[in-house]
Amino acid sequence: MDSLNKEHTQERKKREPNYNMLIPLVYAPLLPLLRIGLNGRVAPKTRDGIFIGAVLTALVHAGYVMSGDSSMGAGN
Repeated sequence: MDSLNKEHTQERKKREPNYNMLIPLVYAPLLPLLRIGLNGRVAPKTRDGIFIGAVLTALVHAGYVMSGDSSMGAGN
């Protein structure tokens, strides 16, 4: 019984949150807040560039996370 408890506690120590999956929780409120917060403070062209950069960064991150997912195969 002690060996089972030891293995269970070792597994618990190894578990860490997958921060890659938590990043969308940051991007979701950040995107509209960028538009609202920068409206009237910077030029519209600059604001749009920052917004597009944030969207592209989020999409690159999504591609990175999906590329590491073993279930995303090419029909194999």
